[in-house]
Amino acid sequence: MTLEPRSASPEEARARDAVRGLAAPRAGAAFRARLKSDFVAGRIGHVRTLSLAIPWYRRTAWWLALAPAAVAMLVAVVWTTDRGPGWSLVAARGNGAVTVNGAPVSLTNRGDLARAMRAGARLAVPANAELELMSTAGLVVQVTAGTEVTLPATPGRWMNRRVSGAIHRGEIRVTTGTAFAGAHLNVHTPEAAVEVTGTTLAVICESTGTCVCVHDGTVKVGPHGGSMEAVTRGRRRYVFNDGRPPESAEIRPVEDTTLEAFRDSRSRWLESVSR
Repeated sequence: MTLEPRSASPEEARARDAVRGLAAPRAGAAFRARLKSDFVAGRIGHVRTLSLAIPWYRRTAWWLALAPAAVAMLVAVVWTTDRGPGWSLVAARGNGAVTVNGAPVSLTNRGDLARAMRAGARLAVPANAELELMSTAGLVVQVTAGTEVTLPATPGRWMNRRVSGAIHRGEIRVTTGTAFAGAHLNVHTPEAAVEVTGTTLAVICESTGTCVCVHDGTVKVGPHGGSMEAVTRGRRRYVFNDGRPPESAEIRPVEDTTLEAFRDSRSRWLESVSR
């Protein structure tokens, strides 16, 4: 079936004729100048790109999409730069081998021994040897002959300022500098907990219990699960492993003398890393 075109009404015909009788609009001077310039430059017919402003809600969504990645990057940077400076081996006296996580490392092989001094490493020092470790976090630890110890981490710069280690047998001596201020070192023995915040002390793990001798500063000491008491300069506290209550008394004279010499030997270095 063929559809015949509809005839225009008289009113539509008059409107059509009026539009057809209108004069053609003249192009503006600016348009003619731009058209001439494009023609001369050969730009007529080139594809143009129309750039529109991004709506505000899309810009907000874009930033919100990037926020998790930015936060993750910031956390990664802080975590990396906050890590403690680690341990440096500054003395390895005696002969034989230190057992590190069950493997012997010769005292004469200073490179391998230094690389083994990492947080969490379990060290067993032979009866005729001694190690001394330093950290620019303001901490010096002396591991004496016959001692078995689990090394703590070193405190971070801003976070992770509380670190923990353990003595399984034997004795360690610890001294700290002002760079250690605000940090905590927790030392655990089979029967005692020791909290160090800035001091010079010895922690001695014996067959009958743990003795903590304080040369200067203040240290908190107590049995596991019991009350922690402050031990001040020139005092000691003994935590027994047979259930007897802890005993407080004057520092052992030999430890007082040894700790004073230990402190004096490292005080200048501790001052230098605190600046």
